[in-house]
Amino acid sequence: MQAKVMPGVPVKMKRDGWWLDDPVEPVAQRTRARRRDGGKTLLLLALIALGDVLVWGVAPGINVAMFAGAVLLAGLAVAWPRVSVRTRCTVAAGGVLSVLPLVELVQPLSVMIALAGLSLCLAALAGLCRADILRGSARLWWVAPLQCLSDGAAGARRIGDLSLVQSDLRSLALAWLVPAGATLLFTFLILAANPVLDRWVLEVLSFEWSGPGLERMWFWVFLSALIWPVLVTYRMRERLRARKPERATVRRPGLVNAGSVARSLVAFNLLFAVQTGMDILFLYGDATLPDGISPATYAHRGAYPLLVTALLAGLFAVLAQPFLAGRPVLRWLMLSWLAQTIALVVASLWRLDLYVEAFGLTRLRLAAYIWMWLVAFGLGLVVWQVWRDKPASWMMLRSGVLGAAVLYACAFFSFDARVAAHNLAAHRDPDLALLCNLSEDAIPALYAAYGPNWRAACLPFYDRPILSTPATWREWGFRNWRTRNSLQAMTIETALP
Repeated sequence: MQAKVMPGVPVKMKRDGWWLDDPVEPVAQRTRARRRDGGKTLLLLALIALGDVLVWGVAPGINVAMFAGAVLLAGLAVAWPRVSVRTRCTVAAGGVLSVLPLVELVQPLSVMIALAGLSLCLAALAGLCRADILRGSARLWWVAPLQCLSDGAAGARRIGDLSLVQSDLRSLALAWLVPAGATLLFTFLILAANPVLDRWVLEVLSFEWSGPGLERMWFWVFLSALIWPVLVTYRMRERLRARKPERATVRRPGLVNAGSVARSLVAFNLLFAVQTGMDILFLYGDATLPDGISPATYAHRGAYPLLVTALLAGLFAVLAQPFLAGRPVLRWLMLSWLAQTIALVVASLWRLDLYVEAFGLTRLRLAAYIWMWLVAFGLGLVVWQVWRDKPASWMMLRSGVLGAAVLYACAFFSFDARVAAHNLAAHRDPDLALLCNLSEDAIPALYAAYGPNWRAACLPFYDRPILSTPATWREWGFRNWRTRNSLQAMTIETALP
């Protein structure tokens, strides 16, 4: 629609000449809206059919990754004209990284990573800037259901407004009578000339279909609620971008102030010095522990509490950061305390290592190893932040990236395989009740230790673990495939003379 141009009229009056524009008919608006949503509706139905074929009635495997990738690809195709080349490449790469853990193994961690990564991709497709993507991906979880409900209600209203008048019937007949009639005639002629095609058509027409069950129909509804927001990300842009209005507030002195920080740092340094000195004596040195306290008890008693202490220390260091500027004494007290905190984390790692050497490795202890190293690196970032006088956002960003990277790597690491391999190699009498109740990833280590009769060792423990074989290609998983290949290779080597 082009606005009327009035030569010789002031600019303000030109802008006020909106009444001379051609009126927009409501019927034309509804027609354009139907055309816009018609293609998306067909795409929605196609994706629901794809999800039904891939996911329904099948164990989770590569089918979940394929369906998630297909939905994201459809959303990218719909938003393609509105996003930049850089956004397209970023969303494509982010989608691949998000679904790779699902290809490895469908587990709670991989599902969580996929949901978080795909949410970030959808926020980028919605046209949000970098500063709003994290907030938008979090808001997506309640904005998307609201968008589904509003679009569903709007679609129902449009269907209610449909009315076929005589002109519509005439245009419909002119558009489709000849193509449909001619196609039907040629179909009958071709079927009469082709007995093979005629038999196929008769078999299709004679197929008995009882219709989907109620559970399957609810599954379709669930899929539609997942898919539709991906196709209409641009409609959610403003709600995803919503920010609270900034208010100018006067900062009042709180519990954390320069004086409380100074007193706390003095007390913390003294307290941590006592713990560090005792660790040097009893943990690293040859000092004799009191009666009734074994080295294993001393190691286990302090591993996890000291880790929590280190986390709280890092939190306090972040809160106290604004009060260190211009106070060299406080800065050095903070650095000294953080150094002692890192020493406590190292002591926790040493304690955990001693405890694992005595009692074996478990999933929780292996996770504690990873968590302690992560905390140690995070505290190192805090030290560098204080030393270089960088803002807290600098440390939070890098700590978040480091934590996300470690969590992502854990999705490709088999804890059960590592636990079984370590315990069977390091202990003459391993805890079989623990090992035999692990997942199928522990089978190669059990086979390497007990040979083809490894099931006899696990027989008292309900004959577990059991190696699963995919019933169809949709249940295939990369980790399960590696486990089966490893076990097959070990079986062949054992059978060779």
